Amino acid sequence: MPPLDTKVSRALVLAAGDGTRMGNHSPKPILDMVGLPLLARTLLNLERAGITDAYVVLGYEADAVRNTIEQVGRFNLKIHWLYNGLWEEPNGLSALAGEGVLDGQFILTMCDHVIDPEIVARLQAKADGFRGIDLAVDYDVDRVFDLKDATKVQVSSERIVQIGKSLPRFNAVDTGVFLASPALFDAVKEARSDGEPSLSNAVQKLANRQMARVTDIGDLMWQDVDTPRDAREAERKLLASVRKSTDGPVSRFFNRPISLALSKRLAKTGITPSQVTVAHLLVGVLAGGVAAIGGYFPFLIAAILFQLSSILDGADGELAKLTFRASERGEWFDTIADNISYLVFLAGFTIGVARTSVPDIFVVLSIIGFLLTVGTFVNYYFYLMASKKAGTLLAIRHGFENKPGLLGRTLRVLQYVTKRDFFTMLILVLAIAGRLHWAVPAYATGLLVVFISSVRLNVRGLLKRKSAAQTQTEPVPDDVTKLSWLKEDRPETVSESVNG
Repeated sequence: MPPLDTKVSRALVLAAGDGTRMGNHSPKPILDMVGLPLLARTLLNLERAGITDAYVVLGYEADAVRNTIEQVGRFNLKIHWLYNGLWEEPNGLSALAGEGVLDGQFILTMCDHVIDPEIVARLQAKADGFRGIDLAVDYDVDRVFDLKDATKVQVSSERIVQIGKSLPRFNAVDTGVFLASPALFDAVKEARSDGEPSLSNAVQKLANRQMARVTDIGDLMWQDVDTPRDAREAERKLLASVRKSTDGPVSRFFNRPISLALSKRLAKTGITPSQVTVAHLLVGVLAGGVAAIGGYFPFLIAAILFQLSSILDGADGELAKLTFRASERGEWFDTIADNISYLVFLAGFTIGVARTSVPDIFVVLSIIGFLLTVGTFVNYYFYLMASKKAGTLLAIRHGFENKPGLLGRTLRVLQYVTKRDFFTMLILVLAIAGRLHWAVPAYATGLLVVFISSVRLNVRGLLKRKSAAQTQTEPVPDDVTKLSWLKEDRPETVSESVNG
């Protein structure tokens, strides 16, 4: 018998409802989950993982569920609606609705499991024509929310030995996502003939035949949603998933908690990420205008507005990720708006400093800092467009991020001073203290470092392109690589940059 097709682009989604309702007495598939129905979030996650066709099995209040999902729109995958009239029976019968329409390997998932789409991608990567099922499992059982209700799995050598909710011994937990084959349908029918047509019983029958293996999800996020308490935990995990690993202390402990709380509420209003971007741009421009007045209270109001703009700058990206509205165009718009608000504030800040009774050196350094910022942004945009990188300054790495030694640490500290989250907080603290001009020397010094780095990035890029045009093997001239602290032998991972 020839192997099954290993290209997995179809998914079977079980949304029949199994007789359960959530706290608002609506069908579980249309429960609001951070601004999106639970089923819509599942479909968009599958789409992100490369699924082109989703076969959705409905049951409880099928018309209401279908109408809600069709109103959401925004799906690039094709949705095929199936129906299970026995939706109050075990979920294996819902899986049987896919028999006859799914003849190769496919992804099987529950609509009430919030997951990281990378889980689906990991299963797809193992699609080798295996004629059983491959279950995504979590070995870190201590982190499982409501372990008592979870489906436990005993695994040995990546094969399922036993599966069930009440196993006395287990070393993994079922996440509700499978790479399945038509063999599953036969196993469900066999389980039905035994009077227990649940998916777990069908999987156990395949396991007894050595036809059930597992894939470790590692630390990827997932959450089964069966109760209002589960829903709250799923929302918490979703919000945590949009945090940036590059967040500094100010973002992590101050800006991000506020922006996430805001994003959670905005997601349920229909407000778009671009509208939030416009808001943070306007607030930033207003901050610059107020700062230009000079004096204690204008500086204080400007610092508060600038801090608010920084928080809104985080919220637009969070909202885009949470509602699946992220796009390259939106990324560029956010970056440009962020940089404009940053420059306008610095211009107003420089004018305000010049209007106050401070030593002339602070005015000179403010002007230098502003000009260095303009030059840095110009270099960054040239670099991003020439290298065809993403529309965010976070795609830029200067070369000293992981540099050991005193010089590397010093450069990172100076760069951190220029990051928006730190700089806005520094501005706020100094404005409260009535010493706002004290921020100027450190900021100007930090900008000098990143400006030199930005120039060097473009010089190296130009030489690389010139070299490539002449020959594929000609090395970059030695004089460009002498600045060891800007060495580019580093992975292309993102890191915070000037606009934070």
